[in-house]
Amino acid sequence: MAIAIVCFLYATSAFAEVCDKAGWDPSDGVATVANEVVNSARWSFILALVVTIGILKGWRWLVWPITLLSLGLVMMGLSDDPEDPIILHMIAEGCRTSWSGTIMSISFAMPLAMGALVAVLKFKMKSGKP
Repeated sequence: MAIAIVCFLYATSAFAEVCDKAGWDPSDGVATVANEVVNSARWSFILALVVTIGILKGWRWLVWPITLLSLGLVMMGLSDDPEDPIILHMIAEGCRTSWSGTIMSISFAMPLAMGALVAVLKFKMKSGKP
C-alpha cells in the first residue's frame, strides 16, 4: 500500500528509455520533420561558415577536421537502418522521425558542397581564368 501511495504522489511523466538513451528530453516535445530540419540546418550553417572561412584564409588545419566531421555525420545519417527495432521504437515514442537520417545526411552534405564551391571559385580567381 505504501509503495502505491509513493508511486502515486511522486509520479512524473514517463518516457521510453530508448529516447532517454538517445539524448531526448520530454521537454523537447515530439520530434517533427520541421524540428529536425531546423536543428540540422543550424549546425550545418555553422560548419559551412567555418569551412568557407578556412578555405578563404588557407587554414588547412581547420578545413580538414571540419570536412571529416561533416563526412562522418553524412555517413552516420546514411547508416541508419529503418527496420532497426530501436529506431522503430524511437519513432513510435515520438523522439525521432522516420526522416531523421535523411535530413541529417542532406544537412551535413551542405558544408561539403559549400566548401567545394568556395575552393573552386578561389582557384579560378587565383588562376585568372573565367
